[in-house]
Amino acid sequence: MNKRYGLPLRVNQPGLAWRFVQKNHVFLIIVVFFVIASVTSDYFLSWENLMNLFRQASVVGMIALGVHFVILLGMVDFSVGSVLVFSGSIIMVLQGIDGFGIWLSSIAGVIAGMLLGLLNGVIVVYGKVPSFITTLGMMFAVRSISLWYASGGALQGKYSQYTSLGHGYTLGIPNILFPLILAAILAHIVLTRTLLGRYIYAVGNNRIAAFLSGTPMHWVTIIAFGISGLAAGVGAILETSRLNSISTSSSATTYELDVIAAIVIGGANLSGGKGTIWGTACGVLILSMISNYMNLENVSPYLQGILKGILMLAVLYKQKKMD
Repeated sequence: MNKRYGLPLRVNQPGLAWRFVQKNHVFLIIVVFFVIASVTSDYFLSWENLMNLFRQASVVGMIALGVHFVILLGMVDFSVGSVLVFSGSIIMVLQGIDGFGIWLSSIAGVIAGMLLGLLNGVIVVYGKVPSFITTLGMMFAVRSISLWYASGGALQGKYSQYTSLGHGYTLGIPNILFPLILAAILAHIVLTRTLLGRYIYAVGNNRIAAFLSGTPMHWVTIIAFGISGLAAGVGAILETSRLNSISTSSSATTYELDVIAAIVIGGANLSGGKGTIWGTACGVLILSMISNYMNLENVSPYLQGILKGILMLAVLYKQKKMD
């Protein structure tokens, strides 16, 4: 207590500027990097490059929206890249079968992704296997099935018009962005305006308290993993629409790590209970900006992960200091 004025003495309290930085660090990273890239690169600020940047972010962004639900529970999903390849393989194969057009094959691919996600959730809940082990096993299993079917090669689609999603434009904006924007809005509404969203945050914040309050823990977990698989299935549509094919050996090989890095950079806590959809979207944008800028500057792709890793460690360190 401040004896002179009779007021409490505030010790080691951060100033307004520092509190603003802590609260808006993701947005500030975007602004700072955008300014640096715009000043130092002759091509970064061009409309074509910016639209290409968003197009490149679309697939990882879609997957990240689904994995975000799992991260909020304090769990992880390492299978999404392989689930994407499996779903994409189904889409490409079914397009070559009479009676399956673009729509039916796409729906089948999304359903396949969702079912694999639900299976992950069932194993975690009823098999009592940690999500890390469950999804790691699923990652190897479904990738192996796709590799076996295609003999390690690529699977081609039948319809050339299918690529209009991956390469077409509407009002100067890539078509591939519209599903991502719609999915982000829906995910935000689910997490902030529905009972499921409240349950997910409750479980992530305190599992014991959530259980004692009557939260259906099993169903919440299974649904969250189902949403993650669903997002990977939709991501498969976006991925295959760019080339009208899917490579079972090389497609989505690092998407799992990129997704988790984006979610963490966006402010989510790996222990669960903290994070927003818009933060995750910003995290995806940051990683895409880094990759895009480094490609423009001819930086070796083998070195690009260094900056991403440093950024992720910095965010995790900041979270640890604030806990």
